[in-house]
Amino acid sequence: MTSFPSVKTASKAKTISATGSGTCSFRKAFTLVEVVIAVSVVAILTGLALPAIDSVQRERLAREPVNRLILLAREVRGRAMTEQRPYQIVFDGDGFRASRFFNPYGGREETQSLRQQIELMTQQQEMTEASRRRGIAMQAEDVDPAKTRVEDGLRYLEEYKTGSDLRVSLKFWNEMQWVNMSGGEYRRWIFQPSGMCEPMRFKVEADKSFFEIEFHPLTADVKSERSWVE
Repeated sequence: MTSFPSVKTASKAKTISATGSGTCSFRKAFTLVEVVIAVSVVAILTGLALPAIDSVQRERLAREPVNRLILLAREVRGRAMTEQRPYQIVFDGDGFRASRFFNPYGGREETQSLRQQIELMTQQQEMTEASRRRGIAMQAEDVDPAKTRVEDGLRYLEEYKTGSDLRVSLKFWNEMQWVNMSGGEYRRWIFQPSGMCEPMRFKVEADKSFFEIEFHPLTADVKSERSWVE
């Protein structure tokens, strides 16, 4: 009779050992309903995020010519003030380009002439560098900082081509209506050595986007902006 309590105690200890958290653990699995709910939530969030990402991408692409023009305006204004020479940004149906202001009566052929001049100056510089590597001494006037700065301005040409799907329009202070640049028009935006420029508005339109900015004549910074992207 004394052995029965001993067996009962052992059995109870075995039961506790089997159900205790210290010796055995059970992994809970997801049910089919929970999996379906999780997948549905992910699909809904993805569906909400994709249009937003697409809209941001369209806005970035549509705003690219605007941002490029803003950077060019700052660049040419800084050059004009540093070199005390006028600079310009020229607009036509292909896009816009920045360079030093040479001829007030120049036209589209001025850009091609400038490209040829830059190519010639680049070749001359390469010949000078080749002579330097061969040990041929350069004249003192060839390394004059003032002359170097002038030549750098003569070689300056930055161009931006607008896509055929964009409609670019300009409106200067003395114009009553917007001028569509896709119609063979040609306009100059001049930056004086004082840093001042002519008041100008720039508009870019596409099928699902619209940007319009106005530049301040004293600083060439953006004075006002209107935009819309679908």
